[in-house]
Amino acid sequence: MRLAEALDLRQDDVVALVGGGGKTTAMFRLAREVADKGGRAITTTTTRIFGAQIALAPAHVMAADATRATIAAALDAHGHVLVIGATEPGSGKAEGVSLELFGRLRAWFPAACILNEADGSRMLPFKAPAAHEPVIPAETTLVVAVVGADIFGRPLDAEHVHRPELVGALAGVPLGTAITPEIVARVLAHPEGGRKRVPAGARFVVIVNKADRADARMPARETAERLLEEPGVDAVLLTAVRAEEPVLERSTR
Repeated sequence: MRLAEALDLRQDDVVALVGGGGKTTAMFRLAREVADKGGRAITTTTTRIFGAQIALAPAHVMAADATRATIAAALDAHGHVLVIGATEPGSGKAEGVSLELFGRLRAWFPAACILNEADGSRMLPFKAPAAHEPVIPAETTLVVAVVGADIFGRPLDAEHVHRPELVGALAGVPLGTAITPEIVARVLAHPEGGRKRVPAGARFVVIVNKADRADARMPARETAERLLEEPGVDAVLLTAVRAEEPVLERSTR
């Protein structure tokens, strides 16, 4: 099963990806799947993106140069284009796009699938959002929260978790606690955690990535079971988004 199929992705969906543990890889994989099926995909971020990740797109357009014509040309040539803000000379990181530009992208290309990385995780597999996160545009129709299955059994600390103190507050556990499926499910389903700022009417799906690890399948399944007991969670996918067959299991209510 393709990742897009498992998410019930529509050709004109506006997707926000949040969390950690593979959301950038998932975003670009989805864009590729959309383009391969003859659709059009626009990827972007309302936060920041690493320079190496920019190279994952077949073409990119800077926000300052973004017009209907420049983006249409890239879509005609490749089926997928990344739209980013200004890049930092030292780090190569690119700034995100404004909500105003995001709205214009939707208006210019109403039939395209727009995929947006809506927060950052400093490359860590699990996180809770800060006060300013995530930046989810009002046009969003699907929010995908991602967590890496390599977090199970790890201590709740800054080495393994982005903003561990916020995770602890949402889960009601102290720093240093071993991360369990219960903790992950509690944070991802929390309205100030994984479901923070999900627009009314938008679908909400969780991806437990890297679930192909030998030690991860059982805790990943337990996480899915717990999440599906929570209101507002439409489906949970166990995935290995870098693999040829990315979807291992799909669970719904």
